[in-house]
Amino acid sequence: MSTLDLPRPQVAEAAASSGDAATQHAPSARAWALTMEQLAYLGLGLLALLAHLWALGDRALHHDETLHAAYSWFLYSGRGYIHDPLLHGPLLYHIGALCYWLFGDNDFTARLGAALAGTALTLTPYLIRREIGRLAALAAAVYLLISPVFLYYGRFIRHDIYSVLCEMLVFAAIVRYASTRRPAWLYAGALAFGLMYVNQETSYLFLLIMGAPLALAFLWRVYRPGVAVLGALAVAAVILAFVLPGEALVDGGHNATRDPQTGEMQFTPGPLFGWRPLETDDNGYALRIRNRADNDGGRGLLANLGLYLQDLGKFVGHPAVLLGLGLGLATLGGLWWAIWGRGGQSPWRAAREGGDPVADVFASLGEGRRWLVALAIFGAVYALFFTAFFTNLLGLITGTSGSLLYWLAQHNVQRGGQPRYYYLVQLAIYEPLLLLFGLIGFGLILWDTIRRWRSPAFNIQHSTFSILLIAWWAVGALVIYSWAGEKMPWLTTHVALPLVLLAAWAFQRSIQGAALIDPETDDPTSPPSAFSLQPSAFSLQPSAFSLFAALFAVILALCYVLMTAIVGFGESALLQPWAAMLFGLLLLALLTVGSGLRWGARWAIAALAICVAVGGALYTARSAYRLAYQNGDTPVEMLVYTQTSPDVMRVVRRLEEASRRRGNGLAMPVMYDNETVWLWYMRDFSKAQRTPEQLAGPPGDDVMAVLMLDENLAQYPQNRQLLDGFVIQRYPLRWWFPEDQIYRLSPGWHDAPLESVSLLGQLLRAPFDRDVDARLWKFLMFRETGYPLGSSDFVVAVRPEIASQIGVGLGGALDGANP
Repeated sequence: MSTLDLPRPQVAEAAASSGDAATQHAPSARAWALTMEQLAYLGLGLLALLAHLWALGDRALHHDETLHAAYSWFLYSGRGYIHDPLLHGPLLYHIGALCYWLFGDNDFTARLGAALAGTALTLTPYLIRREIGRLAALAAAVYLLISPVFLYYGRFIRHDIYSVLCEMLVFAAIVRYASTRRPAWLYAGALAFGLMYVNQETSYLFLLIMGAPLALAFLWRVYRPGVAVLGALAVAAVILAFVLPGEALVDGGHNATRDPQTGEMQFTPGPLFGWRPLETDDNGYALRIRNRADNDGGRGLLANLGLYLQDLGKFVGHPAVLLGLGLGLATLGGLWWAIWGRGGQSPWRAAREGGDPVADVFASLGEGRRWLVALAIFGAVYALFFTAFFTNLLGLITGTSGSLLYWLAQHNVQRGGQPRYYYLVQLAIYEPLLLLFGLIGFGLILWDTIRRWRSPAFNIQHSTFSILLIAWWAVGALVIYSWAGEKMPWLTTHVALPLVLLAAWAFQRSIQGAALIDPETDDPTSPPSAFSLQPSAFSLQPSAFSLFAALFAVILALCYVLMTAIVGFGESALLQPWAAMLFGLLLLALLTVGSGLRWGARWAIAALAICVAVGGALYTARSAYRLAYQNGDTPVEMLVYTQTSPDVMRVVRRLEEASRRRGNGLAMPVMYDNETVWLWYMRDFSKAQRTPEQLAGPPGDDVMAVLMLDENLAQYPQNRQLLDGFVIQRYPLRWWFPEDQIYRLSPGWHDAPLESVSLLGQLLRAPFDRDVDARLWKFLMFRETGYPLGSSDFVVAVRPEIASQIGVGLGGALDGANP
């Protein structure tokens, strides 16, 4: 079977029927008995639920979290919703509103939807256990539970955890439909992709990553010249979108400079044709085109539709866009004619008559018009959510056009300003086990390919469609997210997910004797009741493995103690930090080689893989615990990025207590400025009022507290005068990770003094320097950055009678004269 061959449905059905035949005479009560595999997943599910719900509301909501929580609350409280790609898709807000409706609105329930999605994600590998192997699926589920990236962002109100859950469901639907041809998988995939599409714009990237190999596989098996044609179209699209258009003259906010009379952008003409820039070069255009209310400006639906289409036409009317659309339609039309339009001589008919499995899968989409049902499912989800359940009909258009054009513009804006290697650094710090076994997985796939190339008769069950698709997914996600203009830590989930599956598969292969597997004893289509590894190439020999594992643990402990001592003693230490690492690696090499000589190379490889996986899992779980429960509101963690300080929630709670003590619940009058965090935290104060950055006059005598950004107090000195009589204290509002000092490589970093470049730069320039290695060890083990956290502050101005109830926080001291 070719490495691209898809399993025929009768294989799985035969395996399932054989399993049914083996149990059909068993007592009926046993039909409901849980297997050991199912019990394992049930236990993982309970642990995942506990891990995601534990202390869920104890941490102050991140800036983005407060926006998502607040807009969900607006929807819940009847203020409506209009899709805005600036804040991504509507799914999150409807789930948030549902959680509020069921359980009330607070910090815990704001994160509840994300926590449940994170819990569900942990169990999704169960769906593909037949495709990647039962042990690999279970290992992937365990890893998703202990992963720092997935645990932290599985307890975080952002769209990404919903998106990666849908990504996993779509992938499962693809591989399960390919192996079974059951329409339920197709419809489930359509539903999952529809939910992903209305949740976040990363769905476009996922569609590209998944759609490209499926299209290429189809063309390769049915009409191979189409591969070159499709590749040429992709190259042409990239050139038309990113090379040939001109470049607009923009300001710091990436808003284009325009002629005051004509409104035309000022620009540098593009190469070759001298074309003007795409309209999305102007961030102002992106903000205008991103959405439109049915009654915008007091106009009617049809009037606003006409105005929106007029704005949309400014982008579509660009020569590059028109040429791209024309090329796309012409290419697809030509491929359709070449594959289907030649009657009895068509490649499609030849592939069908030859029984090609890829053609069989695609042909099954037409049975009973399955593709039409799937499209209807997707369309129903799209229409319901983007129109906010038909309360904003323009969402039918803006749901796609607004999302695409807004985020195309953000590619140029490059929010976050992260380097190309950003996700590799994240994975190296938090998910080193994924990188290790992911590389092993790519190596095994390459080895299988070489063996097949050298021996056409070579047949192995592991480098099949599912594994190759996972590998493509892993490479595609890393490349496309590293290329995209906006790089944020939560997007690491999209890069890490396929690596989890690939690494789990590589771990399974490693402990099953490398490439030697007997398909008859490790059949991925075996019935669910069978859950045993059954490795044919080796036996672990418990006593021997116990000795190996004990020695492995001793070596790791010895290296840890030695490294801690070397770092602690500093310059007086006799050894360099790298020497301790080298010493440990040599001992592990001797242990593995010695075990290989005694019990065989495959046995030693398997034992080493298990011990490395367990040791790496302990490091990973420790990192996840510290990130999710200890440092979740303190940005000494790179994944925390920028975080609302604990003082914000503490001050709000103290104001709530002060209000209740005055009677009438939360009716104490307070004022707050333009900081968006207060939209969420001040929502329950019935007499809270929003004030502009510059106060129009002194607060009324009944106002007991004023919350204001420190920059507003500094920029408008009269604000301080108008708050005369209040006691003012400064607190950190938002603080962030010291990126420049840890991983950024500034221009000229390779020539600058070593102490002035980031830790990553120092490591690249002087990997064996004692101080550099010590700093790296302290950061990896204890998250000691060695630098203060950056912050932006806020002030709380309160009447003297309640000042003692607020107290001193993490930043600043109580001072009635100067903040």
